[in-house]
Amino acid sequence: MDAATAPLAPNVRVLLVTPGVFDVAQAAAAPMDRIPEAFPAEVVQACTGVAPVLADPREAPGAAAQKLLAEPAVTAVVLVAPEGLAPPPTEPGVMPADLNRCCEPDGADHLIALLLTAQHPPRARVVAATGARGGLGVSTFLLHLARACHARGKRVAIVDADPAGSLGLLMGDGVLPGLRWADLPANEVAFRPERLVTALPEWLGMPVLTGDGRGGASGHEQLRPAVDALRAEHDLVMIDLPRGGLPPADATILLMSGLDLRSAVAAEALAARLKALGQERAEQAGLGGPQTLAPGPAPGTPTKVYTVVRKTGEDVTPDELALMTRTEIAAIIPHERAVAQRIARGDDPTRGRGALRSQARAVADRLLDLAHNPPEDAQW
Repeated sequence: MDAATAPLAPNVRVLLVTPGVFDVAQAAAAPMDRIPEAFPAEVVQACTGVAPVLADPREAPGAAAQKLLAEPAVTAVVLVAPEGLAPPPTEPGVMPADLNRCCEPDGADHLIALLLTAQHPPRARVVAATGARGGLGVSTFLLHLARACHARGKRVAIVDADPAGSLGLLMGDGVLPGLRWADLPANEVAFRPERLVTALPEWLGMPVLTGDGRGGASGHEQLRPAVDALRAEHDLVMIDLPRGGLPPADATILLMSGLDLRSAVAAEALAARLKALGQERAEQAGLGGPQTLAPGPAPGTPTKVYTVVRKTGEDVTPDELALMTRTEIAAIIPHERAVAQRIARGDDPTRGRGALRSQARAVADRLLDLAHNPPEDAQW
């Protein structure tokens, strides 16, 4: 079987818990092979190569899912059940899904996205950089940070979430040909990770998803499946997030602000909004507690916000800015004329040495938990 006809999720099984499955008397009177008419069983067959498995009314869904996981070549189980009957999402290898949601008119698309996520779980940590206002150099700092992490042996992908899609213009002539945002379907529910990665342009060995003259990402609905696919193939996904953009729920946020009053007030408002949004998502997922600047993804944990200070303006001090935003300062970056000159010439802004490069390396070491043990073989 070639790649064009192979199932999308051959290592995933779908366990279906139908209404009344725990009522043994009702189950005895009803045929065990009854699948809700609106459930897209044919999609399960096409995507996994196996029909959905109906749960036994005499067995708990969690135990039945673990039995399926024990079968050869099965790495994940999508447990489709009525609301409240599935086990908590923390059970390893089991992805709960709402039966009613899968039976809706767009339930087939929803189920395909679940199957692809189960086949290619998003493992990468997400770091999103955004600015309190424009002109602070957020994109430039993100490129320095991505290059520093890549130099430390991590697989890094870069995503330009700006609707204008201008990040590629900062990379000089180092970006190879490949697909841009306008080449990707705006209504795609999921991407096959290996195909998306190989189709994207590269910059210094890192895949980049950015825009061009046709524009950038059309919105969060286009951004989410692309980021999920990249997370399955990398250690870190770096997102250049426009101001006010919606970051992934478990992202670490680097909020850049100047020391002028306009930037400080905007940073205060944005930090509060981002933290409140992250806490709301964590509560919806049934999770909570603090998150540290440490390696490894932690899906569903509250959003953690750090401030990157750009030394422009003198209205507030870095300590005062930290108090206003109630965040920790991750880096303090001075203005570098050499970097600005390289950008003006259309050169790669990450070439050359300076404070920006040093600060990016320090933040990379913290992200990767290498602050006390930096690698000796890092080439940048």
